[in-house]
This record gives sequence, structure tokens and C-alpha cells, in this order.
Amino acid sequence: MLRFRVGFAAIALAAAASACGSDSSTGPNGTPATLDQTLAELSLPALSAGGAAFVDVGNDVPALLASRCPYTAAAQSFVCTPVSSSGLTVNQSFTLLSASGAKQSAFDAATTAAASAKTTISGNVNESGTTLAVNGQQEITLSGLLGGTHTLNGSSSLTLKGNIFDGTSTFPVDLTVSSTIANLVLPANTTPGAAIWPLSGTITVQASGSVGGVSIGTVKDTISFTGTSTVNITSVGPGGTQSCKVDLAAPGATPSCG
Repeated sequence: MLRFRVGFAAIALAAAASACGSDSSTGPNGTPATLDQTLAELSLPALSAGGAAFVDVGNDVPALLASRCPYTAAAQSFVCTPVSSSGLTVNQSFTLLSASGAKQSAFDAATTAAASAKTTISGNVNESGTTLAVNGQQEITLSGLLGGTHTLNGSSSLTLKGNIFDGTSTFPVDLTVSSTIANLVLPANTTPGAAIWPLSGTITVQASGSVGGVSIGTVKDTISFTGTSTVNITSVGPGGTQSCKVDLAAPGATPSCG
């Protein structure tokens, strides 16, 4: 079921999915990375996080796995098998890069310095009276693989257009959601299964468009990370500016706003 959810708290909690990780393959950042670790750190769903802040389209972006992403010489990248569900199709690929930026056909712990991943999601959701066209793309880059600090940078955009039925009435939706990941520093995870939180960096989510034929203006939320589960959020919208703290480890907790 599609759910309409508005507000900075929803955006922040959705962004948490793209910021924290608990994969046991994530090792110390002071040593060269492995391919599994690299793909785990690139499989942070900023694209779906941005969309989920407003409409849950019921389609998770799958994790990158070497087994489903063979190397394609023509693209000089590893192209993944497309995944389709609920009327949506997700296409993914990743590219391995040397320190000079040259594309590589295989991962090499001694020379692979960075990796970038591209994701697109498109299609039409037709469910329980709701018809929604979805079109989005994301590109992120993980650097520092040769023993340095692993850092994520990237951006995504998502458009949602159609009609949503909430069980009582149908209303039109025309939204554009964009997100930016800026210098998100990932810590070492030496305890398998433990949650990790970015040491620094920001995720910015901006939305604009209309719901029910009424403009929502432009809403921009900036989530700043400091190494703990508590993040600082600055929300700017038609109603003004608000600064809050949210504990991402306590979903549903009331934000502390000044």
C-alpha cells in the first residue's frame, strides 16, 4: 500500500537507511578494502530514502552483489541483472577506478582506489486505486579504498507523478525529490552486526511540487552526522527554518527542536 508521509522526521529516518550500516563485511578503514566491503558500502539506498520520505513505493533498491553484476567490456563496468517488482524496474552498475581514475576490469586491493555505482528506477505503480509514475536515478562514489578513510559522495533525483488513493479519496501528486551526499565519512566496523554511524558529512534532501493540486513549495532538510546516532537536522520550508536533533537509533522518538 502506498503511504503519503510528509515532514522532516520522516526524511531524517529515511535518510538513516542510507547513512548507517551493520554489514559484518565492513572492516577497518585503515587497511585496503575488499570487493565485498566496497559493494556493501556502496549499497546505501539514498535514492529510495529520498523517495520514501514522501511515498513508500514498496520497492527496495537491491544490494550490489558481484554474483549478479558481471563485467561488461563495452561499458567498462559491472552491469547488474535488472530487478523488477510492483511495476518498477531497477537497473544498477558499478565501476572500479584506479588512483588516476582509470576504469578497471577486476578489483585489486593494491590498485583499486575508488568505486562508483549508478542506479535507475522507473515504471508505473498501479495498486489499490493508486496510479503513480516513478522515475529516478542515483550516482555515488566511494573513495579512500587504498587504506584511507572511506568517504561517500553522490546525488540522486526522483520524480513521482500520478494519483494516490488513500482509502477514501483520490488526489493528484506531482513531486520531485533530490538528495545529495556530501563527504560522508564511514567509520570502521570492527564488531560484526553492530550499527555504525558516519563520523561526519551531510545528507541533504529537497522536495518540491504539489499534492492534491496544492503546491507544497520547496522543503529542504539537511542532516548532519557527528559519529553518533543523534543527528542535527535543519529544515527550511514555506513555514520558516527549524533546527532539531533526532536519534536515528530510536525510531518514533520525538525530535528535540530548539
